[in-house]
Amino acid sequence: MSALLAGAALGLAIGAACRWLDIPSPAPPTPVGALLVVAMTAGYVAAGQL
Repeated sequence: MSALLAGAALGLAIGAACRWLDIPSPAPPTPVGALLVVAMTAGYVAAGQL
C-alpha cells in the first residue's frame, strides 16, 4: 500500500513540476489517454496483489 501511495505522490509531483516549469507533461493530453494510464496502473496493482 505504501508503494501505491508513493507512486501517486511521485506522479503528482512530476505533473506539478512540469506545469510550474512550463515543460511538456509526459502524460497523454486527452481524457482517453489518461484513462488508459489509469487502467494500466490498476492492472499492474491488481496483478501484484495476486
